[in-house]
Amino acid sequence: MSELGRHPGDLGRRVRHRREELSLTRAEVANRAGIEQAMVAYIEEQPASVSAEIVLRLAYALDLPDYSLLGSDADVPPEFEGHRPRLDVLAEHECWRLLDEQGVGRVAFLAEPDDLPHVLPLNYAVRNGQVLLRTRQGSLLETTVHRSPRGCPASFEVDHIDDAQREGWSVLLRGLAMPDDTAQEPAAVEPWAGGVAVRPLHLTPRMVTGRRIFVT
Repeated sequence: MSELGRHPGDLGRRVRHRREELSLTRAEVANRAGIEQAMVAYIEEQPASVSAEIVLRLAYALDLPDYSLLGSDADVPPEFEGHRPRLDVLAEHECWRLLDEQGVGRVAFLAEPDDLPHVLPLNYAVRNGQVLLRTRQGSLLETTVHRSPRGCPASFEVDHIDDAQREGWSVLLRGLAMPDDTAQEPAAVEPWAGGVAVRPLHLTPRMVTGRRIFVT
């Protein structure tokens, strides 16, 4: 296991502690939350930053209020007393700057046969106003994208939450995911799972939005 894997973030520790307290497997938590088991493993093993929607789903699955899962029911540090959180809308260029600094996000798409939303964590790279992705050949995402000659409607979300500072940001891209068979940068995105056949994809956003929360 990698160094990061040995040192999960605060959210991951709380999720794992509560899951073990309830004697649940990762698969059972994923089923309750309506997310992939790989996402539960990622959150527990990595210093993960996840969307508010995923936090709410996990809180429901683990029978906890979301603020407790995030640790906000702990005592407020003295330096934050009397201060209020502020929410700002990010300009598009700032969204791209933040995206370029990260390497893991979540792609959301609808897939047959159930036509239900799926959310998958993937590593990525930014290129000329597009997000480069790589997925396993034959995966649900790869199959869905290749069935959509005009592009598969998809969203891509990246965020960062700092529990200690009570700050964070999120960026959401909404657009079309398409095969990227002509990609000129085959090594731009290295999949975590080595030794598997991968297919390059790219997401071209039609909308780019972002928000930042911080304490004033």
